[in-house]
Amino acid sequence: MIQVTIQQGTLTVHFAPWARLFSRAAAVSVPVDGIRETHHLDRPLAAATGRRAGLLVSGVMKVGVWTSFGGVRRLVAARGGEPGLRIVMRDRRSGYDELILSVRDAEGIRRALASVAA
Repeated sequence: MIQVTIQQGTLTVHFAPWARLFSRAAAVSVPVDGIRETHHLDRPLAAATGRRAGLLVSGVMKVGVWTSFGGVRRLVAARGGEPGLRIVMRDRRSGYDELILSVRDAEGIRRALASVAA
């Protein structure tokens, strides 16, 4: 569904062709210095709440943009049964306040982001 890369101080999330229909982007790039914090999520599907523009298959996956009732705008690419990350931005330069991503090596990516930001 997604591929995450960290190169030259930039985190990039690449979407599979079918997921682009719901994310409305082939890829989203965020400067690592624009990331305020990251959190490991055991259940990333539960982290995306509010109004949505995207795909929701209950208990299976969420892909698209979820906006909380408080106005937090999240880009979501999450699957049930996979660990994930919540990446909180310093500002909305990328168009989002947070990224909620299911990735197999969530903890490894979180550590990589921390080492690049340090």
